[in-house]
Amino acid sequence: MRRSTDPQVIEQYAVDESNTFFAERVEAVVFPESADDVAEVLRAANASGTPVTVSGGGTGLTGARVATCGGIIMTMELMSHASERAGFEPVAGEHQGLEYTIALDRDGQRAWCPPAITLAALDALLAPELLFPPAPTEMSAQLGGAVAENASGARTFRYGATREWVEALELVLPTGEQLHVSRGDVTAQVRTLRFASLDGTQHEVTAPSYGMPATKNAAGLYAADGMDLIDLFVGSEGILGVVTAALVRVTQRPDLVSDTAFFATEEAAIAHADALRDAARQGAPIVSIEFYDPGALRFMADQPQVRPEHQAAIFTEVAVDDPNAIDLLAEIIEASDPLDDWFADSERDRAAQRDFRHALPENVNTWLRAHGTNKLCTDYAVPAEAFEAMMDAYHEALARFLEITGRPDESAVLFGHIGNYHLHVDFLPADAAEEAAAMEQYIFLARTAIGLGGTITAEHGVGKKALPIGGRPVPYLELMYGPEGLEEIAAAKRALDPAWILNPGNMVPGGCG
Repeated sequence: MRRSTDPQVIEQYAVDESNTFFAERVEAVVFPESADDVAEVLRAANASGTPVTVSGGGTGLTGARVATCGGIIMTMELMSHASERAGFEPVAGEHQGLEYTIALDRDGQRAWCPPAITLAALDALLAPELLFPPAPTEMSAQLGGAVAENASGARTFRYGATREWVEALELVLPTGEQLHVSRGDVTAQVRTLRFASLDGTQHEVTAPSYGMPATKNAAGLYAADGMDLIDLFVGSEGILGVVTAALVRVTQRPDLVSDTAFFATEEAAIAHADALRDAARQGAPIVSIEFYDPGALRFMADQPQVRPEHQAAIFTEVAVDDPNAIDLLAEIIEASDPLDDWFADSERDRAAQRDFRHALPENVNTWLRAHGTNKLCTDYAVPAEAFEAMMDAYHEALARFLEITGRPDESAVLFGHIGNYHLHVDFLPADAAEEAAAMEQYIFLARTAIGLGGTITAEHGVGKKALPIGGRPVPYLELMYGPEGLEEIAAAKRALDPAWILNPGNMVPGGCG
């Protein structure tokens, strides 16, 4: 197992895509190649009280992989090959110059995957017949990170988040013990889970008592009466153990068509999304429903499909295995009466629509680089009945921020997964004063989402985020679950990580010693 103390190597793992968290006092980066290597690192760190921060693909936005407490960074990047499994076929391939292997049960539609395989590489190895469908937006993310974050994306509308597709996990606990668990092996007595690691050590963990919001959600440890042990680890942001292999379900890859409809008003676009959602409830194979507000379209004005009169757009994907799907989509589009409609039923057109969707983050990031600032991106979702009120809050926050910036075309964008009532605001500050103003609106929207029964993070997790409230940094989860909820998460962590060494600072603060 390689170990590096080279400052230039350490620097490669010192940040994530947020560029707002920075590693400090890092002793070394280690490169495990097996579960035994991971166990060796954690046993030694546990004995010495050295913090260990696990690094995946670095695509996160919350500082979860950033070693703010110093110690050791453990990058999973060399764990890219699944071991042989009885009854599973090894499938190997290259993606972007790296070699990967999975173990595939085609008939059973299951795949054992290594933690470092990227979602794009997994997609390529499964093609053309099969698909791992949660499809987070960032396909360069690693599967181990996707499990740790319960990642999701546009196609979660039809397929659900990562949690729903995980059947078994192999993990190393913070003390260095190894654990293999399949769904159904261990269920909670109320919310207490009892299980044994491979060496026979007995463990008992009680999940928090808080209620989970009735929305797409990635905030805090999963907690429900009678829950499965798998679900405690999925979405735990690495505070309870390190994923060294995951058995995921896969499904038949559908043929898709996509459509982008442009509207004169946001209200018309939202009505179109409602019609698509209603059709999905009645069995229509609608895979994703995405929204763009006027600000988002202004940032895509360089795209030939966007015209000045377009005030909102809805992108949707539909599986056409059902021969009636295209006719149904056409009926919905006709009834919604968009100003313009861009239908993609060829690979060339679908690729053009993918490029269109990617133009928004690319153009936003170009603007931010030019101003030397970072966006402040929300991740809120609310129940269906609260969505209208949440939209009102978005408009209120955007108007307040515009009063500060005075830039109608370059202040903020509102976009995202309207199928799940889950939108993102990207506030685009040009200086420190605007960053402070954006934070005020960010906090206002977080409190609004919580008050409406929603979540402060539907897909990104919370990592090490804190908000400046009342003169102190308030841990992000405290807004949603209160100090008592954080204490319950901390108690669950201590049950498996008594030395508090693994990914300190994620979800709950502390551990820097």
